Amino acid sequence: MGDPSQAKLNSLLEHYQNGRFGDAEKLAISVTRQFPQHQFSWKILGAILQQTGRMSESVVVNQKSIELTPQDAEAHYNFGMTLNYLGRLEEAEASYRQAISLNPDIAQAHSNLGNTLQELGRLEEAEASYRQAIEVKPDYAEAYSNLGNTLQELGKLEEAEASHRKTIALKPNYVPVYNNLGDTLRDLGRLEEAEASYRKAIALKPDYAKAHNNLGITLNAMGLKDSALLHFKKNLYLERGKNPVNPRHKSFRLISKAKIDHDIEQFEYLAASGYEVKKFQDLATLYKTVSSEINYPSDTGTLPLSDKHQNLLGDTYNRPIHILEAPAVDESSLNDSLDVNKITEDYFEHEFGLTYFDDFLSLASLKSLRKFLLGSTIWYDFFHTGGYMGAYLKDGLASPLMLQIADDIRKKFPKIFKNYHLAQLWAYKYDSRAFDKNNTFSGINVHADFAAINVNFWITPESANLDPSSGGLVVYNAEASLEWDFKKYNRIEKKIREDIQNNDQKKTIVPYNENRAVMFNSNLFHETDKIEFKEGYENRRINITMLFGKRGLK
Repeated sequence: MGDPSQAKLNSLLEHYQNGRFGDAEKLAISVTRQFPQHQFSWKILGAILQQTGRMSESVVVNQKSIELTPQDAEAHYNFGMTLNYLGRLEEAEASYRQAISLNPDIAQAHSNLGNTLQELGRLEEAEASYRQAIEVKPDYAEAYSNLGNTLQELGKLEEAEASHRKTIALKPNYVPVYNNLGDTLRDLGRLEEAEASYRKAIALKPDYAKAHNNLGITLNAMGLKDSALLHFKKNLYLERGKNPVNPRHKSFRLISKAKIDHDIEQFEYLAASGYEVKKFQDLATLYKTVSSEINYPSDTGTLPLSDKHQNLLGDTYNRPIHILEAPAVDESSLNDSLDVNKITEDYFEHEFGLTYFDDFLSLASLKSLRKFLLGSTIWYDFFHTGGYMGAYLKDGLASPLMLQIADDIRKKFPKIFKNYHLAQLWAYKYDSRAFDKNNTFSGINVHADFAAINVNFWITPESANLDPSSGGLVVYNAEASLEWDFKKYNRIEKKIREDIQNNDQKKTIVPYNENRAVMFNSNLFHETDKIEFKEGYENRRINITMLFGKRGLK
């Protein structure tokens, strides 16, 4: 059947290289139909589909390209990028390795292999891949930046700093490296330098949401709460305001039955509480109409919103349309009756560090926090198998009261918290009626957190809990390896359970109680206990988790 003319191929390449993907796609499809054995046009079509976000389609096209020319290293590299995007990490690794075996001089293949290995939690191998990329291409700034991130996760902070600074020397306007360098400097305890690095990232790219969030965490650690709150709010409105930096974020495009049921109940609660009554009554009715038209695979499984439903929900879906105030309270946010000496002694009597106690917050703090979490539309994370909703510092959870509680904990228990600062904070809200595709309910699976100290406390009234012996937390006398990164902590549940069972590890079962706090070594494996709460929006179980310090610190 012959080959397409060189002029046509040049035109195809020119369209692609200049970002005219629509024209390039039409021409590529035409060429592949007319010359189905011409591999180059399939390869370009696969790259076009990647660039336009159609990864599933790109898989088929890339496979065709490889089938026609198995020795094309670039085709294997392209396929690896698609597989990595789709989360098929082991297959992506194999594709990158095949590309490298065919052409060891593709620096990007070494670097992307490093990215995949890092996602798999294989940090030493990732480090080696980045170093190989740099050996092939000594001025590869992005590879130095990626190497710096891996070195930081390995705890090699001085080397990480040097790698990030090499990136800056090679590419001074590469925005992400200033954020990454800020993270490293913060871990080194050099907060003022970290602040300066984050501010440099923001100066280069004012809408860089991640840098605003990290700057907020750093400013809070420096005692500058008001400034921290401004940057958390900036992050929120960059990501979820009227013109979000990523309008295609999955939380705007996907939905689940558990998620829309939650939002309907929240709107009804807000209307019944007297907040913009008509607005929230109308929203509840609209969401019910949309929900009735969706065929859900299960309570918790996600699926894409149709164009029609996206247009109907508009900028009300997963947006900060109603956030209540949660001001700092007078004096301490914690209960005055806490026995600091006993709690501290109990914590250190445990082999690894653990205790729990009641009446954690003052009544004023508890009441204000409960009102804030029930009434604020900040529950955007619904991508967990258990169907629970998550809210985070950067997504509207930050408030003067939250930061006050974290600060008061540190000051109240100095022997436990030493000089640790708040590293992260989130809240989860559960509905024990939500079942997955196997018709079972599950909370947070066994895992460890990437910090030194974990404080977990519960604010839903005790009367909502139908099983007083359960509903809380299970903490095992088993620590995660300090060599594991955050992703590995949360990717290998099966292995964690096998290790716990094989070593007959003891566990502490902490039953649910309103205003009960669990304080423990964050490196201990833990999971949500079985939950059975009453129906009704105000009866949903809510827990708050605060993480302090960096794991491995003493």
